Amino acid sequence: MMKKQVQSIVLAVSLLTAPAVLAQETVGSGSQTPAGAEASPPVTPSSESAEAPAFAPATEAAAPAAPALDQRLTAVESKLAGTEEMVGAMQSSVDGLKKLKIGGFIQGRYEYHQDAVDGTLRPKSENRFYVRHSYLGARYEGRNGEYFLQIDANNNDGFALKDAEASFIDTWTPLHLKLTLGQFKVPFGYEILQSDADREMPERSQVILSLFPGDRDRGLRLQGSYEVLRLNVALVNGASFGQKDPSNYFGVVQNGYDPNGFKTVVGRLGADLGWLVGGLSWMWGRTLDTAFGKLDVVDLKGTAPTVSPDTYLYYSQTRLGADMQGYIDVPEVGGLAVKGEVIWARKTNLGYAGTPANSCLNSQSLGWMVTVVQNIGPYLGVALRLDQFDPLLSSTVDPKCYDATKNRDADRLTRLGAALLLHGSANIKFTLSYEHLWEQGPAVANDILTAQLQARF
Repeated sequence: MMKKQVQSIVLAVSLLTAPAVLAQETVGSGSQTPAGAEASPPVTPSSESAEAPAFAPATEAAAPAAPALDQRLTAVESKLAGTEEMVGAMQSSVDGLKKLKIGGFIQGRYEYHQDAVDGTLRPKSENRFYVRHSYLGARYEGRNGEYFLQIDANNNDGFALKDAEASFIDTWTPLHLKLTLGQFKVPFGYEILQSDADREMPERSQVILSLFPGDRDRGLRLQGSYEVLRLNVALVNGASFGQKDPSNYFGVVQNGYDPNGFKTVVGRLGADLGWLVGGLSWMWGRTLDTAFGKLDVVDLKGTAPTVSPDTYLYYSQTRLGADMQGYIDVPEVGGLAVKGEVIWARKTNLGYAGTPANSCLNSQSLGWMVTVVQNIGPYLGVALRLDQFDPLLSSTVDPKCYDATKNRDADRLTRLGAALLLHGSANIKFTLSYEHLWEQGPAVANDILTAQLQARF
């Protein structure tokens, strides 16, 4: 169609310029009176001039113009074809780039710990500047396939693989199914799935840090939605990893795999109404924990065995959770968000490698958190979070399992945090937070002050 349009334009231009061409050719034959000359009297045509019209020379000169026009048209068509090829190649490249999204963020941080000790090897007990997160991710979204790769380089883990997902996307049914194989966040609750860049407080609540020392696992995940319902379920190895600091307290380095063949099922079924979002989560499986650093959770009555770091304890574990988030707009102030989550967990010791099960190693835990965030205009926000975690509910343990000299009710931790949020633009955020901790047992001066600057793209 474009070729026909070019031909029409060229032909129209030729017709419009034809009188000018003819006039020029007439001037060349001497038919026009030169400037300043007297006009000659009219000449009566003779028989010879009647047989040869006055414009005959112009007609003979215009005849060769047709081949020249064809040549010019052919040249224009050739250039147009080349341009179309270039435009097609550029469009293909642009379409491919539209499917590729690259992003990331860096969090530079200063932490002050009231209980800091110089020379300690436990990094969270130091007053220091450090890089908390340095993320770089790439996502390619095709018609039925999706690729996602994200890495993190920081003080805690060094260079770490965070996400590596190969996904198949359903485009035929109203369920919007997405099947992923690889490494991804554990689909449990709300706070685990919330991005580190979006979280209002510097770190997750204590119950998440304790029950999920890392927020990633490897396995098979299925996601889907129908109207307001949301489903996110996975079959994983059962060894959450991706954040080494908490597990270092137990002398354990999480390496991304659970050294047993029994897999863990974890998932969340929720609903999204826009202004109100909520869900129920579950997790069930078995895990091998190193005995080193674990037996001090429950003090066996004078019979705590001496174990080596490579001794394993076999557990069946169950976790149940519920979460809810509400969002409203406060007139003349800004958006208000209220978020809450509660998690109950149980671990049951099982016999392993000829060692019988020990009921004194059984435990039940309970944790919860409530977060309130109020935006004040486009640049300012404040956040409050109250959370609590009791790693060993005393009412669930047989008294015979305790050492009489130990206080069984000294492990619950409550934390109140307040944060000031400054948004300089869409890609820069400053956070200043202060957290006060209450222990169930003897009080400890261990408050935390954090200043963080985050740049995002």
